[in-house]
Amino acid sequence: MNKGLTLLRMGLGMTMLWSHGIPKLQKFSVIAPHFPDPLGLGSTLSLGLVIAAECVCSLLLIMGLGVRLVVIPLIITMGVAFFIFHSADPFAKKELAFLYLTGFVTILIGGGGAYKVTLKRILPDKPWLKWAFDR
Repeated sequence: MNKGLTLLRMGLGMTMLWSHGIPKLQKFSVIAPHFPDPLGLGSTLSLGLVIAAECVCSLLLIMGLGVRLVVIPLIITMGVAFFIFHSADPFAKKELAFLYLTGFVTILIGGGGAYKVTLKRILPDKPWLKWAFDR
């Protein structure tokens, strides 16, 4: 098991949760009316989706539960931040989104490392489910 991937998974998950997800969740009603809506979904729905990714997916990532599945919403969130919302900004302004994006893609490719919750016993015998949950 790769302990480097474990450190990356837990570090990114904890940082995303504590620095980005929880503050947005705590200020939801204040932020919602003017939250950016780069995909045209509405500010409230956009904020809700970002909070779901940054809180729920980050928490599951920290626990190591469904690692490859839970990084997908995080990759989408950081991809939208980097390529759409901050597209006209200088790299220094969008660097954090790029670093998160790079880390989450690395986890998608490499897996979650060691020390994670495993679902091998309760998953049906489907190879793609085992790939997503147990690597």
